[in-house]
This record gives sequence, structure tokens and C-alpha cells, in this order.
Amino acid sequence: MLNLIVYTEKIVSDFLRYQLTAYPFTDAHLYAQMRTLLNLEETRNIPLLKGPYVSLSRVFREEASIQHMVEEGM
Repeated sequence: MLNLIVYTEKIVSDFLRYQLTAYPFTDAHLYAQMRTLLNLEETRNIPLLKGPYVSLSRVFREEASIQHMVEEGM
């Protein structure tokens, strides 16, 4: 059975870890500050990270190319 609290914490933790790797700082002091601010314990109560979380990831349907739409006058 899926534990929603554990699952949500995993999602938030993965997102915070992604932020650390996506925006690396060369300045060690700034990087340490970012690590502190993006710590799960520090960010747990930030309204931005409160649920509910909904994912609507669906594959986009391919339509006509831009060139074709231009030719059609769209």
C-alpha cells in the first residue's frame, strides 16, 4: 500500500537534490548556503512545497509542422 506521506517526502527530497545538481555554485560559501536552505528539514514548512501534488504528464500529440501551418495560413 502506498504511504502518501513517505511518497511526498521522497518527491520533495528528489526535487531538492535536483536543485543542488542543476544549479552548481563554484563559490563554496554560496553552495553551503544553498545546501542549508534546500535541506528537507528547513524547507518542510514552506508553502511552496505543501501538497496536493498532481502530475498530468502526458505525451503531446504531434500535429502539422510549423512550415505546413504557415503554408495553410494559420
